[in-house]
Amino acid sequence: MTIQYDGTDFHGWQVQAKGRTVQGDIEKALSIIFLGEKNTLLGAGRTDAGVHALGLTANVKLPAKLSANELLQALNGNLNQDVRIDSTEIVEDDFHARFSATAREYEYRLVKVFSPVTRNYTTALKWEIDKNLLNKCAELLLGKHDFTSFCKATAEVENKICTVFTSNWEESNEMIIFTIKANRFLQHMVRYLVGTMLEVARGRYTITDFQSLLHCDNPEAVIVRAPAQGLFLKKVYYE
Repeated sequence: MTIQYDGTDFHGWQVQAKGRTVQGDIEKALSIIFLGEKNTLLGAGRTDAGVHALGLTANVKLPAKLSANELLQALNGNLNQDVRIDSTEIVEDDFHARFSATAREYEYRLVKVFSPVTRNYTTALKWEIDKNLLNKCAELLLGKHDFTSFCKATAEVENKICTVFTSNWEESNEMIIFTIKANRFLQHMVRYLVGTMLEVARGRYTITDFQSLLHCDNPEAVIVRAPAQGLFLKKVYYE
């Protein structure tokens, strides 16, 4: 299934002991549809509290009681309006939303002027910045790198090497948007990248400082994490 959601009122994707989560809401809807059966939803990624998704993919093994379209209608009928299943399809038994994915794409939205209407979906830009420096930082991210400096210190992964296929900033009248597509992402990685690129663009760090972080040459350097609400998981790619 392909899912979009407004992450404002969620404690992230993954089920937790306390707090509402996207996975929890969908699994609760499944238990209503399938009369109390326990069905575990496998997501392509785990978004943090306050992060949104336009196209997160998940899969679940279910009894063959409903067609894909019937399941789509039943799920949306049992979900709150801040979560929606956009599409469902039957896949092979070996499909895994996370491990079968070849790439994921995120978008981070900065708004030039604070708006109470968009405050939960953008981050207000508070400083004068050099857009050219933002683009130079983005170009440095292309290719294969060790992103140890740009992830949560306690991230439980064997290695922190990711391959970035797309990395760019685009500007409109109202917003500046960062788009990044990579084979995998680490916990908080996009938010750390955005926050630290902004430090370069406002003159607090240099391009050389950013390169040192990217090359893991300065483990004592402080990185900055951008707020959650500007981040969207845009799409998950499969072969």
